[in-house]
This record gives sequence, C-alpha cells and structure tokens, in this order.
Amino acid sequence: MERISLIINSRNESKPILEATITRLLTTTARYATEIIVIDDGSSDPIAGLCQDVRLFRNQEPIGVSQSRRLGACIATGDVLVWLDAHMTFADDWLDQMLAYVESGSLLCSAAWDYNLSTCLCWGVDIGWCAERNYIKGISPGFIIRHRTSAPLDDAAEVPMVIGSCYMMSRSSYNKLGGFSPLLRVWGHDDVDISIRAWISGLGVKCITKAQVGHLYRSRFPYPVYYDHLEFNQLVMIRSIFEESTIQKLEGYFKPLSAKVRERLENIESDLEKWREEIQAKRRLDDEEFFRDFAPSIQRFLL
Repeated sequence: MERISLIINSRNESKPILEATITRLLTTTARYATEIIVIDDGSSDPIAGLCQDVRLFRNQEPIGVSQSRRLGACIATGDVLVWLDAHMTFADDWLDQMLAYVESGSLLCSAAWDYNLSTCLCWGVDIGWCAERNYIKGISPGFIIRHRTSAPLDDAAEVPMVIGSCYMMSRSSYNKLGGFSPLLRVWGHDDVDISIRAWISGLGVKCITKAQVGHLYRSRFPYPVYYDHLEFNQLVMIRSIFEESTIQKLEGYFKPLSAKVRERLENIESDLEKWREEIQAKRRLDDEEFFRDFAPSIQRFLL
C-alpha cells in the first residue's frame, strides 16, 4: 500500500477548528498508511499541543500558501501527496474516491461542499479574465474564477482549474510538474497557477465528483491580504507560464504597476527567470491550445 502524506497549511487558524480537521482526517484515513503534516506559516500564536500523530513544522515568518505547500511536499515521505486547508470536513469515503484516480497522473481536487457536508457548492472552476482595476469596488485585473455549479456526468471530470482546498497528486506527477510555485507570496491565484501548469505540461486537472470534502467559508482572512499581493502573484504567474506575446498583452491590463509590485518583481528577477526556464521545459501545450480548450473567454483579451 502506498504511503499518503496529508499536508495542512495553517496561519492564524482557530485551534479547535484545526483540531477538528485533524480528528476527522485520522478517522477517515485510518485504514491507510498515512502521515499528517501541519505547516504553521508564521501564525501570530504558534501552533502547539497537537496530537502525537501530527508532524508539526513552523515558519518563523510567513512564506505564503504556495511556498508552504511546496515546503510540505519537500518534508513529506509519501508516494501520494494531499494538500488541505486547516478548516475542513470529510465524508467517510472521500479518500477512497480520490485514490481511485491518482494513477491518472492528473492534479485532482474534490468537489467543494459546505462545512456541514449538506450542500455541494461546485465541481471545479472555469477561468476568466478581468480587464478592470477599481479597488473601491473591490476589483483588480487578471484571472478570475467561475464556479461550475452543474454536476458533471463523469466521476472524474476534466476541469480547467481545481476548486476547494483538497488537492491530490502522485509524487511522480508532482515532480514532473515542478511543484507549487516557489515565488508566489501570501495568498492569491495559487490554484490558477498550478492548474494552468498542470494543463500545459500534459498532466491535466480532474474534479473527483463523488469525493465529499467540506470547507469552512469565511467573509474575511485571518491575516492581511492586499491588492499588491494579488497583482504580484498574477504577474509572477504570467511571466513564468506564458509565451512572450501573451505576456505583453496580459501585462498591459496591470499598468501602471504599483511601486511595491515593481520592487518585488525586480528583487526576484533572476529566480523568476530560472523558474520560467523550468516550466517552459515541461510544456506540452502552447498558449493558443490552452486558451482555446480551457479558457476560451480570455481569447478576446489577447487580440
């Protein structure tokens, strides 16, 4: 039996909620060979006192969702990797449902349920584009998501992008993909980034429609997230994933860049160049094929 690593990111999470997530994980995965890893991403009050079945690692300073997930994968010993938020609930057979498709090599996500597992909210996501910047209205430019609220016919449905906060991948596929981005900051567009890279590298993305995993949806973050974080992450993603002609067109919607974003991009210039080279070496689809098949609504913004 393959070993499964369950990797939880947590930053300023309520301890009772985190403990409930871990307890339910232990219950629903008991018949598998598993390990639970919790990455404390610089919580204001350090996480402590978790059960002995958990391997706990703390970042003294927050490094962000994507980099914490990447760290968790580096620490993990499993052949199958599962990334989870700290505020989740799980049906009894969620892991059985997802493991049935892990050998496809794709990036897998569960269907997204509410915390009580009473209602399924969506099955994967479509990727769109916003051409407007209006912070007063809560709008920033770049990739946007639209939930797929109609249940697919397939148990493992191909979707443009993962949804929810439960993702699975075999270790071998994760290594082929290059892992979560080492450059994204704080929060924002991590899922768009890894989903697009899964498609252009030929691995694909699937929603496992019968995997019931619930998520505690909140009206605000337990830590600060600003528009410059979101725009920085999007520009890193665009510059690393796409062809030069696409980069020039998409970046135009972010101009003028804020001083903070411009400075942060300058500080990672050499690292971004290396990351781009790694991604491009794995490419199996060109930009035209990706947008045509998985994000057709964006094509008009590239004209």
